[in-house]
Amino acid sequence: MPTLKEVNENLKIISTLKEIVLAYQEIANLKIRETRELVLKNREFFQELLKTYQTVAQIYGTSEKKGQKERKEKIAVFLSANQPFYGSLILEIWKEAQSFLFENRMELLVIGRIGKILAQESKLVEKFFYFDLNIERIEKGELAKIVDFLKNYQTIFVFHGKYETLLKQIPVREEIGKKLFTKEEKLEKESYIFEPSPEAILDFFEKEIIGTLFHHTLLEHQLALNGARAMAMYEAGEKAKTQEKKLILMKNRLKKEIINKKIIEMFSLRTWAK
Repeated sequence: MPTLKEVNENLKIISTLKEIVLAYQEIANLKIRETRELVLKNREFFQELLKTYQTVAQIYGTSEKKGQKERKEKIAVFLSANQPFYGSLILEIWKEAQSFLFENRMELLVIGRIGKILAQESKLVEKFFYFDLNIERIEKGELAKIVDFLKNYQTIFVFHGKYETLLKQIPVREEIGKKLFTKEEKLEKESYIFEPSPEAILDFFEKEIIGTLFHHTLLEHQLALNGARAMAMYEAGEKAKTQEKKLILMKNRLKKEIINKKIIEMFSLRTWAK
C-alpha cells in the first residue's frame, strides 16, 4: 500500500504527463489542419497522374538512351519516422512491407530512424539502404538526395501510412514508376494525345514527376502520422485521467485513515488518562 507522500508524487507525475500529452495532441491537430486539405485535395490528381505515367511506360517502355546508365528494375521503400508516439501505425506498415518482401525479393530503402531499428532487428532483411529524413518536417535538400537515388529504379514500391479519417489511418503500398502488371491484370486501353511525343512525355515523367509523386506520398504519410499521433495522445490522455481518478480516491482514503487513526489515538489517550 503506497503512502500519502507517494500518492501525491504520482499525482504530480500524472499532471505533468497530461500537460505533455495535451501539447503533443495540439501540435498534431495543428499539423493535420495544415496538411489535410492540401493532401486530400490533390490526392485524386496525383493518382491520375501516376496512372497516366504507368500507362505510357507500359506501352512505350522506358526512355533509356545510349550512354545512359541502365536503371535497376525495382525497390521497396519503407517510410517510418524519427520519433515515437504514433500508436501502432509504423509497426503495421512494416508488417505490410515484410510480407511483400517475403514474396517479392528486392532491394529495400528505409527512411526514418524507427524503421532502421525495425529493419536491423528483422531476420528477413540482411542489407538495406537508409536515409535519415525528418518526415515530420521535410527538407528539400534531403528529399532531393532520396529522389536522385530512386531515379536509378524503374519501379518503386512505397509502403506508408494513409489518412482516411482522424480515427483511422491505414498502411498502404503505392507503386511509383513503371507498373509491373501481372498476368491476371489487363492493361486498360485508353486513348491519349501526347505532345510533343510519348517518348518525350515519358522522359519528362522519369526525370521530374517521380520526385513530385514521391513528395506527395511523403505528405500522405506525414498526414497519417499526425492522425495516428493525435489518436495515440488522446488515448494516453484518457488513461492518465483514469489513473488520476484512482490516485485521488486512494489519496482520500489514506487521508481518512490518517484522521481515523488520530481520533482513535485521542480517545485512547483520554481513556488512559482517566
